[in-house]
Amino acid sequence: MSNPRVSFLLPVYNSGTTLKQTLDSLLTQTFTDFELLVVDDGSTDDTSEILDSCSDPRLRVLTNPQRLRLAGALNRGIQQALAPLIARMDADDLSRPGRLSRQLGFMDEHPEIVMCGTWTRPFGDKNKKQERYPLAADDIKAFTLFNCPFSHPSVMFRKEVFLKENLVYDGSFYPTEDYELWTRVVHRFPCANLPEVLLDYRVHAQSMTGADWENMDVQACRLLHNQFSLLGVTLSEEDSRLHRDIGMARVQANDADRAAGHLESLLTKNLKDSFCPEPAFTREVQERWFHVCMNMKGDSSNRLKLYMDKRIWPNGKPPLSRRALLKASMLREKRL
Repeated sequence: MSNPRVSFLLPVYNSGTTLKQTLDSLLTQTFTDFELLVVDDGSTDDTSEILDSCSDPRLRVLTNPQRLRLAGALNRGIQQALAPLIARMDADDLSRPGRLSRQLGFMDEHPEIVMCGTWTRPFGDKNKKQERYPLAADDIKAFTLFNCPFSHPSVMFRKEVFLKENLVYDGSFYPTEDYELWTRVVHRFPCANLPEVLLDYRVHAQSMTGADWENMDVQACRLLHNQFSLLGVTLSEEDSRLHRDIGMARVQANDADRAAGHLESLLTKNLKDSFCPEPAFTREVQERWFHVCMNMKGDSSNRLKLYMDKRIWPNGKPPLSRRALLKASMLREKRL
């Protein structure tokens, strides 16, 4: 019997409250030639009973004798997957019925693409608008220098490339091990996102603890430093923290001048050394600056002037539509 075309890779740990709904979303895909590879990372709730009750022959369960945590469970799953394409999934999210069909079709049509993700829509405690990610390879590279360019449970990637190039998850970067891995993938291989919501991402109070969020910033600064270093750009620890704040659009008004200077130095260096494709990098810097100005805290009465800083727009003015949005935001704040 031939191997399946795709392996769904689903790590689980005490996932009993949401697992059945997730399994249903996977086992009712319109494309059916896949295995559902579940890595049970030492669950102590009813996860194993739910898995035992599933009679679908496409389900295959690996049970870790000792807990490996997310990175270890995923690395084991990648090694054991039978298919040449691996589609990630988490135990509290939902794949839409056409997800595999759409991603597989795209990967077949674009053999040069090593990994593709999709747009997502959050649901649960806080229902939000769809989350959109950059689509083309150059735009993904530029976005990755500021923030995570994929929704982790939405990605599909080529197993052979990941194994050959030793592209494995590094658990020391928890809880940003996915983002860290993408920084090593996207600058070496073409990747893409599909402009379509194919995964519903559950948001709930247990998704991340306060300690996790604090550690996320620490690890994100570390991976940003490493990513830029691999591209030949040296960031100090202070610059890495500032760059993280820019990517998260949480720059204080009294740090705006320093932030603009930091971005100007990166724009200048990229024109000289081409560490990131242009014009994608300049577009991303200008987009990050817009979000920084929109969300600036502190005395931000001169945000429009800051936004039009010549260091960010050396060859002209920013789009009129963005300036209008910023003006409207400032007027709303004055009325409050």
